[in-house]
Amino acid sequence: MLELLKAIWGVILWLWLFILDHVAFCSLIVAIIGAVFAYAQWKKSMQIKRAEYLYELLEKIRTDEDIREANYLFQYEDNLWYDEKFHNSGNLERKVDKTLNFFSYICYLAYGDLITDEEFCLFDFDIKSALNDIQTKNYLFNLYHFSNKSGRVIPFYYLYQYGQDNNMFDEDFYNENSKKYPHYIF
Repeated sequence: MLELLKAIWGVILWLWLFILDHVAFCSLIVAIIGAVFAYAQWKKSMQIKRAEYLYELLEKIRTDEDIREANYLFQYEDNLWYDEKFHNSGNLERKVDKTLNFFSYICYLAYGDLITDEEFCLFDFDIKSALNDIQTKNYLFNLYHFSNKSGRVIPFYYLYQYGQDNNMFDEDFYNENSKKYPHYIF
């Protein structure tokens, strides 16, 4: 009889351990599936937030009055906005600086790999329009040489860096004594 009780107890114990193992295994599977689902949801949520952020940046170019006005100055060659009065113009200088600073921020995001090359393409036209504008080049020329003389980093550094990396400045740009560019602040 004792042998029979030991055998029954052994079967019960084995069954109990068998069930526990399977319950633990099933729990692990359910946990893994839940984690994969949660990760997929999080990733989708981050993609949506990223798209919304890019939209906000793009929308700012089109809806911020200062940026929109300065951007039009850059896109039309007949706008001669950078002259000896510019640095005391107040409103115009503020608009141009705000816009160039915004474009520099976009370039910063690209250089920091915070936006992809494909995402940067959304801003490329506006940034290149600004950098191709001779008036912007005149302004950046003055800022570049003024900054060098005072031992500072040029304002709109990442915008300047983007222009430099894309060969948007000619050799005269780096020549402090260039006759091609006006000398207003240095």
